[in-house]
This record gives sequence, structure tokens and C-alpha cells, in this order.
Amino acid sequence: MNTAVARRRTATPSASASGPAVSVQATAPSEILQVLRDWKRYPAPIRPLGSGSSTTRCITANGGTQLDLSGMNRVLKIDDDTVTVQPGIALPELAETLGEEGLELIGGFDLANRSVGGAVCGAGLEASIAGDVGQFAAHVVQLKVLSPTGKKFVVTGKTKSLLALMRLSYGLLGIVYEVTLRVRPVRGFAVQSAKASFKDFAKLGERLPTATAGMKLYLLPFRDRIYFELRRPAADADPGKKFAWRFKDWAVYSALPEAARSLGLALPIRQLRYPLIDSLSEVAQSLVNNALVRSGSNAVEQSGRYRMLGSKSRFTYTTWAFPASEFANTVLAYKLFCKEYYARTGFRCDMPAVSFRLNRDRSALLSPSFDSSVFTISPLSTQADGWDDFVFDFAEFAASHHGIPFFNQTKNATPDAVTKAFGNRLAFFNKVRRELDPDDRLLNQYFGMYFS
Repeated sequence: MNTAVARRRTATPSASASGPAVSVQATAPSEILQVLRDWKRYPAPIRPLGSGSSTTRCITANGGTQLDLSGMNRVLKIDDDTVTVQPGIALPELAETLGEEGLELIGGFDLANRSVGGAVCGAGLEASIAGDVGQFAAHVVQLKVLSPTGKKFVVTGKTKSLLALMRLSYGLLGIVYEVTLRVRPVRGFAVQSAKASFKDFAKLGERLPTATAGMKLYLLPFRDRIYFELRRPAADADPGKKFAWRFKDWAVYSALPEAARSLGLALPIRQLRYPLIDSLSEVAQSLVNNALVRSGSNAVEQSGRYRMLGSKSRFTYTTWAFPASEFANTVLAYKLFCKEYYARTGFRCDMPAVSFRLNRDRSALLSPSFDSSVFTISPLSTQADGWDDFVFDFAEFAASHHGIPFFNQTKNATPDAVTKAFGNRLAFFNKVRRELDPDDRLLNQYFGMYFS
């Protein structure tokens, strides 16, 4: 069991005028309580911080208080079917601890460097197998929370409506200081890889919303190629080798971005650079998916420290979800959008876009797949020049194709697009938020655009 010693709490003025006025590293609920109650020393907005994996300004606390929860990183209790932890523990660390007990976290979630608190309070991605939920947060059975006014309360399955509000609440309804999650004995799954053209993929059409396999896609629009990674439960499947999964993620999320960045510096002529990067992407997909990864388990896939292997490699991305019933047409339109944008501006993403199929999930009021199963598209790029303009146009594309944003991963989502995607659920959430936080203690400028 993890016995990591929490780091000493600090409260220091921020050096950046555009950043938080105060940064606090909390190690206990009492320290969070002090921050919430002391208006003078800890100004609003108060924004909790875990691993900092969000790509939007959802965790920013300009002029306010940044509340770092990474020091609250202990496993408190492991039972046969649940685990209770503090919110700052990293998912890989928790998965490794559970694996030693023959248990695993449920769901093939991505972004494994996230903290448990971040994954519970913010939307995520996973290759949902039939019968699984679409969000990691759905596995929460109990939360201990400090309200914006400094009151402690416990949310359990007996209060399902409140639990649905607290899941994916982005730290707007209170600060979570303890999480209890469902876990299960380690199960194996079989992995099958395939590839198809965009047109052939679109022929799947009506079968996409009801697919039973967990599905992760890599989209290469300039090669007219989609690589599949399909997961199916298999009781007799080898749970997989940790090295193979670590190498896979290192190759896709570290080595390939680093190669793309290096080629960007060495080959300024884009007509030479991009085809070479696309070829490397295809080789990486063929080698890793076909030769190495044939089976796995959540315990193997999510444990380890593979994200740290690529600590010097950085890429940026933005994520939108699209109704699965329309995705055959959406993915074809995405290919045309990328080609038209490149022809018009000279900019294109140098990495394959990543796509997940998320099952319908009504466990959280702000679930992006609340109304139906969805497919996500996350364009990835190592290039900074031209990226912001691309993201702006991609947001317009997504909104015109019934796109659903993620508050923690979607850049340039307009208030109109957010309102259209979440409808009455957004209004109801905001009503509860105002009741719990009448003084906007936890509301920063970013969320103010959507929850005014």
C-alpha cells in the first residue's frame, strides 16, 4: 500500500502577475478548510490542481488561490471491491498498488498521468467495451467534499442525484478530499489491430453506435488511413506484459512526437517534412500494434511510469466528441477539413489524431456522452506556430457537426456551443452551483464564460 509522505504545506505569493496571487499545497482537509474560510489571505477564485494535465484554462486562478492537492496522495483503504484514496494520488501509482493486490481500476482510460481527483472531477477518454461506462468518474461510490463555504459533506450512492452533480463538476461545487472507487479482480482483454481507408471506415455506419468492442482510432487524413485498436473481454487472455504497453505508449506519445519535432527543425520545407512524419507514424502503428500488443489488462496498461519516459517530449491537443450515429459522416468531413485547411493556410497537424468510442454514460450530469454514445477526435501537434488558428477553425467545424466539448480538453468552445451541447443540464448545474457557491468562491474567468 502506498505510504508516500505528504509534502509540507506551503502558501507562497505567485511571481506571475497573470497567475495566482497565492499558491497553496494542502496535505490535509483542515488545510483546505482554512483556505476556503480565509477570504483575506486566500482570495478567489480558488482552483484545485492535481497533475495539471488539462489543456484549457479550467484550473487557472488568476489573482486568486491555486490549491495544489498533489500532496494528498495516500491510499487509505483497500477492500474486495472498493478502494478509498486521497485525490492527489496519480492513476498509475494507484493502478500499480491495486495490481499488487490482484485488483484493477475499471475502464481503459487514457491520460494515465492524471490524478484520481482530476479524473473524477474532469471528463476523460477511454476505449469503452460493451457494458462499461464512458467516464472514469462513474466508478465513484462515495466522495467526501468541502463546500465553497467550508462545510463538510459526504456524497454516496444513496444520493444519486447529488453524486451525478459532483462527478465531472470541475471543482465548481466543492473541493473533493477523499474518493471511494469501485475496483475488481484483474481481467484480461484481447487486442486486435486493423486499418482501413476513411471511406471504408465510414461504411461501418449504423454499426458504430452499437459496437461491442472497445475502440481507439488513429486518424491519418493525409494518408487516407485509419488504424484501429479493438479491445474485447477474454477470460482466458494473457493479461499482457507491462513492458509491451510501456513501449507502446512511449513510441506513440514520446518517440514519435520527438521525431516530429526534430524533423520540423531539420526540414523547414513542409512538402518534405510532413510525408516523412506520416511514414514514421504508419511504421509506428504497424510495428507496435501488430507485433507487440495482442492482449492486456487495465492493471498492466495503467500501471508504471511510462509517461515520464517522454518527459522532454511535448505535444498539444484539443478534444471534441461527436454522436456515434453521425460519426461515419463526421470522420469523412474531418479528412476534407484537414486537407482544405492545409491547402488554404499551409498548416496541418504533424501527429495522427486520436479517437475513442465512449459508451453512453448518464452517471454525471455533465457527461459528454449523456445523450448517446460518442466518438471523440483529438487532433495532436508538436507545432506551436499556426496551432491556435487551427484550433479556432476546428472548433467551428466541430460545432457545425454537433460537437460536444470537454471543459478540460476542448479549446475555443464558444458559450453558444457549450449551451447547445449540454442544454438544460448546464442550466440546472449552474443553478445548484449558485446555491452552493453564492459568492463565486470557486468560479474562475474561464468557467465564468459558461456559468455566468
